[in-house]
Amino acid sequence: MKDTFSSYKAALKQQYEEEKSGVFANFLAQPTPARLRDLGILLFKENRSQNDQKVFQSFLGFEFEINSIQKIKNETNKFKPLATFLKNETELSDFNAADFLAILVDFQQRPYSKFLQQGVSEVKKTVDEPSVEEEKLIRSQEYDYDQLPLKNSKRKAIFIFAGIIGLLTISYIVRKEFFPAKECMQWNNDHYEEVVCAGNKIGVYDINPIFDKNDDLLDFKKISVCDTTTFFKYNQPMVWYIKQNGKCEYFNAPGLHPISGKPLRPISKYIIAKYIKKH
Repeated sequence: MKDTFSSYKAALKQQYEEEKSGVFANFLAQPTPARLRDLGILLFKENRSQNDQKVFQSFLGFEFEINSIQKIKNETNKFKPLATFLKNETELSDFNAADFLAILVDFQQRPYSKFLQQGVSEVKKTVDEPSVEEEKLIRSQEYDYDQLPLKNSKRKAIFIFAGIIGLLTISYIVRKEFFPAKECMQWNNDHYEEVVCAGNKIGVYDINPIFDKNDDLLDFKKISVCDTTTFFKYNQPMVWYIKQNGKCEYFNAPGLHPISGKPLRPISKYIIAKYIKKH
């Protein structure tokens, strides 16, 4: 079963290599949790099969609905194992995550149960993975450290250790009470800001909600453009836009609009000529 699942993941990675330069290259070429999440939202806005809907619910824990976009944004961390797997940084062990990744890269022999029923075809491995024996060897490596001679009595050592623990405890309590960690984030005018998860709502009616911090989004910004802006680099877009209420808004990266949740589009020469360049 383990070998079959490894073959399934190898097939997903092979499919990814084909898709990362395709229609959804903006999301897949440089995969991050936020971009994979946004691609999932975009795909599930279309009519998905019953099997895909089941995969969505198994992976995220709730059914996809058009008004659940913010709820999906709150689960961005669940997409991190997918991103690190595609970048060959970690292995993927969760079956539901693998099935969701199969949807993102449009692997037709999905989900894993279907892959098993149709049989395992030979797939080319895209990354070198350590063998079971190599992994055991790595985990079993031990290091010897020279023992330092004790210069003080045990009683003094105990008092010093207790004092250190006490200082660390007091420091932790003070930091937690007076300087709470900013583990959430919120859109503020033209960028995301780190905020404390409770008691920092801006606005009313959840127009600008708070959700779990995602480091990938801290560089995502709304930008101003003009006729001298660099819109393309190596024939690839450097600006993304959305048209709402008759006006265009511009951003420095692909993704979803932070308020409406609608997907951003890559800038085009038509949009530059019509809305940006002065006639």
